[in-house]
Amino acid sequence: MKESTSNTHDGKVVSVAGDKLTTTCGKGEQHCHTVAKDAKVTCDGHASKATDLKAGTCVRLTTHKDDKNLVTAVESGKNIVATGHKA
Repeated sequence: MKESTSNTHDGKVVSVAGDKLTTTCGKGEQHCHTVAKDAKVTCDGHASKATDLKAGTCVRLTTHKDDKNLVTAVESGKNIVATGHKA
């Protein structure tokens, strides 16, 4: 059985404060997430830290399947394009 990818979405970083990550979505709405202590954070495929993310950075967030506010992975870098909704 294949897991749904509906727990992944793109956005832009507004701010990072401790384990709190605030992003905007394609609709321009702000969303506040908690970054899990064991979250995998990458930039252009290289290991990084949530605190390295700067405002305006495009990110792809993966949230916990049972908690949409808990981020388990953050991807950033050239392969992540500006926010928008996928069909």
